[in-house]
Amino acid sequence: MYASDLLSRIRRDLDTIPDYIARIERERQEKREKPPRGLSLLRIYNYATYTDIRDRDSVEPDYPVNPGRVEECEEALHRYLDRQAPGNCELKTYVTAISLYLVFVARRPLHPPGMELPQGSRITKRENSYVCTGKARYLRDPDALCRFCICRPGKEPGQETGQ
Repeated sequence: MYASDLLSRIRRDLDTIPDYIARIERERQEKREKPPRGLSLLRIYNYATYTDIRDRDSVEPDYPVNPGRVEECEEALHRYLDRQAPGNCELKTYVTAISLYLVFVARRPLHPPGMELPQGSRITKRENSYVCTGKARYLRDPDALCRFCICRPGKEPGQETGQ
């Protein structure tokens, strides 16, 4: 499988939920929190990713993607969403498509850089890569999606100087 094949599949999946996406677009216009925080930041990031998927013409250069890893990520996402939002099939389709795109096509973090994560963790961009100060904590958790995220583990603030 190539990234372009996965992008086509992601687009087809999103095409199955036009009413859900229209509702997200309406809510986005209504909920303009200033400044956006927490889940609002994640909603904005996910919607921006959706528009990136919609507007992207191709994957250049195209590259191979491990289909087993895609399937493993998709199964982990479904387990997570079945626990967090049972029965919400449209949300499951949306979040799975966005997440697969971020991990395997766009190669961006699953959470927006700068967003404060649980226990004060944060994702930052350092040079040409992303670092998450919480990744090391969750990496061995079989339910965590961190093992699929492109972020490298980083030190918590204060640890870098030995404080």
